[in-house]
Amino acid sequence: MSVTGKRLIYVGPADGGNSKPLNIEGVILTASVLPGTILEGSGTSLATNVNPATTFGQELIVADKDQQRSRSVDDVWAQNETIVAIKARSGDFLNILVADGNDITAQGVPLSLNGAGLLKIATVPATVGVTSEQVLCYSDEIINVSGADALVRIRVA
Repeated sequence: MSVTGKRLIYVGPADGGNSKPLNIEGVILTASVLPGTILEGSGTSLATNVNPATTFGQELIVADKDQQRSRSVDDVWAQNETIVAIKARSGDFLNILVADGNDITAQGVPLSLNGAGLLKIATVPATVGVTSEQVLCYSDEIINVSGADALVRIRVA
């Protein structure tokens, strides 16, 4: 089980209805992808999303755990496997990997890409002329991510 005790990637919709995740499949081009990693698609393939937070227009595609083989959130997807991912929709709640060193001190903290398939606390410009970042989601729990990357419950923007 993950360090923070999480067992799922897709937590559910905001309204609590019978919604199911929007799953997509593709061959994973990146080695050793953990569930909760942010991916990007290219044709029928998926790879770790290495775009910086300042690249706008990013979709939130998240590696799910391998439920077909009864794997947990700690079991990696190997390169060239057919991976199952979740294409997040506005209002969905998911557990997504946040990079080590991000102290989330409140719910609703804006999160953006860190350039390595993980989330980080978004830099929100305080002055005109400072480059802003695309906020993909908001934290839904208070957690200090220190010592290792960790799954954090988020709400999709």
